[in-house]
Amino acid sequence: MAEKFWILCGKPENWEIALKDEIWGLIAKFGGKWKYLQKGDWLFFYVTHPISGVIGLGKVEAKFKQNKPLWPDELLQKELLYPFRFEFRSEYVLPKEEWKAKKIRIHLPTGFYSGLNLLDDQDIIDALWEAANRDWSIAIEYAAKAEVSKRKQMGKYPPIEASELSHDKVKDMIFEIGKIHRYITEKEYEIDTDRLDVVWRRVEKSVPTYAFEIQIGGDLYHALVKLKHAYDIWNSNIYIVIAEKYRDKIEQLLAGTFHEIRNIINVVNLQQIQHLYSLQAEDVNLRREIGLP
Repeated sequence: MAEKFWILCGKPENWEIALKDEIWGLIAKFGGKWKYLQKGDWLFFYVTHPISGVIGLGKVEAKFKQNKPLWPDELLQKELLYPFRFEFRSEYVLPKEEWKAKKIRIHLPTGFYSGLNLLDDQDIIDALWEAANRDWSIAIEYAAKAEVSKRKQMGKYPPIEASELSHDKVKDMIFEIGKIHRYITEKEYEIDTDRLDVVWRRVEKSVPTYAFEIQIGGDLYHALVKLKHAYDIWNSNIYIVIAEKYRDKIEQLLAGTFHEIRNIINVVNLQQIQHLYSLQAEDVNLRREIGLP
């Protein structure tokens, strides 16, 4: 499951209590977002005026509802204001006396300066992470970032020779191309009682935007059945990747039994995938080498 990142905003006095007990509470209007919080989600701790910046980060541990006042304004009003609560684990927090001087300034979208909001802009996530590690002299990485660092160190995205174009190698290349373009990529994706070789999705809970079947050998008919079904139920963009020797057979099937998807399906040969992978990998490797995102 893909990692999620949230910006969590609150007053300085509420953060003092929250960081001591490692519990946060949300008002009722944020109940819908609270529902989507999951154990392991990342949190950036944003303190409002007069700090106005991020002072730490942590991870969600557990969610629960509460009927007992905890925060100063709740105790003052003797009223439960923040019923939707969750426990978190701090990974790093600035000492209180350094909040003002070492907080991370960040420009957030309109409406993100209160409560809990999901960060889906990778540029903002990367900027926050890089600033935290640089300005606070820490070395914390989220899973996807750690994987990128590992690949960079290991010289990931090696060239693939034509003689190595096995079914699994081609599947891996399509999987990696999708990740380069920031799709959620999965292999052996379930479709009813069957599986598609690779799919790309835009967001975690969405259906596949792209579906791929690879045919170096095996049953072309069955592969087309799965792709047609993906198109019918999800409106996916469908691709069949073939060894060139199967071109005539594919054309026959698309002219006959599968004529309904003839103008929809994309027929791609192995060498095209290899070439695309090589270009994309070279681009990524070069950008990493010179320090570009």
